[in-house]
Amino acid sequence: MDAVDGVFKKLVQTMNRSLPERRRSLEEFMRESEPSLKSRNGSIISIDKKELEMIAAIVPKYQWNRLMLPIIIEMTPDFGANAARIRGEVECSLVIKLLELKKSADKFIVLYMHEIKGLRRMLPTATQYGFYVSL
Repeated sequence: MDAVDGVFKKLVQTMNRSLPERRRSLEEFMRESEPSLKSRNGSIISIDKKELEMIAAIVPKYQWNRLMLPIIIEMTPDFGANAARIRGEVECSLVIKLLELKKSADKFIVLYMHEIKGLRRMLPTATQYGFYVSL
């Protein structure tokens, strides 16, 4: 890795400091009166209970322990400037249902900017942007 790659890697790490230290399941969040978790920079990330209830109404209860929140919208140049990836089978299935997409749920789906905006409007606190790059 050369010096430019090192600087770029550090920049991406800095951009991702607002991401959670670890994601937690919908099942865990549903037991909390004030759902929140800690970010990598030490701040508290709160997730709106109404968003969790909307998600819980869509996702079958037996999958609550597999749905990890917040859902990370992975911004990566791998899919072009106006696209992002969502990973996780249950997460993908939820996003497909919310946005009424004609895609099949897989280990990941690619969303385009208008879909990303729609998802963020529906789940502003239960989704977060993450930035990724291959060096």
